[in-house]
Amino acid sequence: MLRLFLIALLSLSLHAQSFVVAANEKFPLDRLSKRMVASLYLDKRQVIGGERVVLINLSLNDPIRRSFEKSVLGRSRADLQKYWLRAHFMGHRPPKVVDSEYAAALYISKIENAIGYMREETAKSFGLKILFRWGR
Repeated sequence: MLRLFLIALLSLSLHAQSFVVAANEKFPLDRLSKRMVASLYLDKRQVIGGERVVLINLSLNDPIRRSFEKSVLGRSRADLQKYWLRAHFMGHRPPKVVDSEYAAALYISKIENAIGYMREETAKSFGLKILFRWGR
């Protein structure tokens, strides 16, 4: 019984770690590297194809956001809070936060230059272009 519980818990945690970075189908690129995604999400690059990119973050408590921050940005939550506090004084703003993957996918489906991270199933259900995959 304990073994089944541990297997179920492990499969849930592995599932939460898998995500994609997705964009509107009209986004000018078909693929982004991990480095490019991190550069965008840390506001070191704001423009692709001559257009400003609109970035979407999931809520602070979302397990996919925690996985994204750790695996792609390579930073802890505390490090990111310090980073954005310093960046704020230099005129930089963190990505827009939405409450759910559904809200992120809906927003991205309507805004041509928006990108965000979510489960692959969510991105596919909205017909979004997958630019980067993590996990699986």
